[in-house]
Amino acid sequence: MRAIVIGAGVGGLGAAVRLAGAGAEVLVLEAGERVGGKLGLERAAGHTFDTGPSLLTMPFTIADTLAAADVDLADRLELLPVAPLCRYRWADGTELDSHCDADAMAAAVEALEPGAGDAWRSLVEQGRRTWELSLPLFLSEPLGGPLDLARRSGTPVDPRDILAHTTLDRFAARRFADPRLRQLVERYATYSGADPARAPATMAVIPYAEAAYGAWHPAGGMHRIAEVLRDVAVERNAEVRLGTAVRRVLVEHGRAVGVETADGERHRADCVIANCDAATLYGSLLDAPKAVRAIERAPGSLSGFVLMLGIEGRTEGLAHHNIFFPRDYRAEFADVFDDPQPPHDPTIYLCNPAATDPSCAPPGDESWFVLVNAPQSGPVDWDAEAERYQEHLLDRLDALGLDARRRARVVLRRSPADLERLTGAPGGGIYGTASMGPRAAFLRPRNASPAAERLYLASGSAHPGGGLPLVLLSGKIAAQLALADCA
Repeated sequence: MRAIVIGAGVGGLGAAVRLAGAGAEVLVLEAGERVGGKLGLERAAGHTFDTGPSLLTMPFTIADTLAAADVDLADRLELLPVAPLCRYRWADGTELDSHCDADAMAAAVEALEPGAGDAWRSLVEQGRRTWELSLPLFLSEPLGGPLDLARRSGTPVDPRDILAHTTLDRFAARRFADPRLRQLVERYATYSGADPARAPATMAVIPYAEAAYGAWHPAGGMHRIAEVLRDVAVERNAEVRLGTAVRRVLVEHGRAVGVETADGERHRADCVIANCDAATLYGSLLDAPKAVRAIERAPGSLSGFVLMLGIEGRTEGLAHHNIFFPRDYRAEFADVFDDPQPPHDPTIYLCNPAATDPSCAPPGDESWFVLVNAPQSGPVDWDAEAERYQEHLLDRLDALGLDARRRARVVLRRSPADLERLTGAPGGGIYGTASMGPRAAFLRPRNASPAAERLYLASGSAHPGGGLPLVLLSGKIAAQLALADCA
């Protein structure tokens, strides 16, 4: 069996590891000069910046992927625990450290609202029930529609069991009176690029997943995950070619039979796995207008504006992961989704990995990854706005008492337009389509493409969704489909 993988992002590399581990001949074609896709890397003046995912949860997804090639995760990656999980700060000066340990987290929220500790335990327990239903029936298998879940479970699935019957903000409001705790729960919507007022409460499984599987940082940086996947794939005789863009997928008699690269070279295969954005696959690499229209009907995910700051010295009170909430959380999402514009007062996420892994910065210094929610490029001309918004965010960081402008020895930025150019994600959308509405999960592009046989999707824009663990599960599903169909 010969397989071609378009793109060396985490989903494509994960699929390549599984296919090569099963004995397939695998060719991975990557347009860029580095593996990882959105799991990117920047280095400057001794500072190392992960430019994509900055927290590893559900490490079993990496372990299972490597095990498919008879490799032990512990032999390739040192995983460092992150504690606290995140330090939250509100505009009124309140601070809360979140924890993977459910009891410690319950005590932390109880300090803000009497009775909130029990409410948090109830939330985590509900998340457990949803997770235990979702993992085998939904996240680990290809999906065509709601009837698939019923067939697998043997009975119709009650939307209440997977929290699809209500929105995340309503779910939070029923459990917590304190608006700060509501914000804390609502933030989980951004893990899938969505607005908490429109995202299904299914996102409330995240606190359970964090409690069950922990929060981790790979020594050396998150980009090490992509490098390890590449190394294992190559060790199992997969070939990874960088700087090789695919121009189109070759289809004969309704079946994918290979690809043509930008320089006109053709590669034949028994199957093709697309690790690019689904909109790019159907709009550029194939002539599949019906599939394009289906994607366009779903709301696009938010993007992000990033500053990478090489900071002189250490910052007292700064954890590995830090969230600074604005006074008006709803206004931020109105700016992103309703009237697209750079949010004036956004939630600021600041990742300071030197708190856990000093190797990412010169001795005694820090490498900050600062991310704010942003609308996609297109509705906003980010090339025109980027410099102004960079200065605005530096002002906001200084207003928080971080003295960023004076201490920054390195200042790099990445706008949604930059992300689109670097990764091919349309508009710089981080997660493809956003998880908004009760049927959002069923609107994601399927892993088995309806446009051609033996064409499979393995990416954050396809089932089961965005985020590092789910992208690895997407690669798993795509590889299993390919192996079954081409056996």
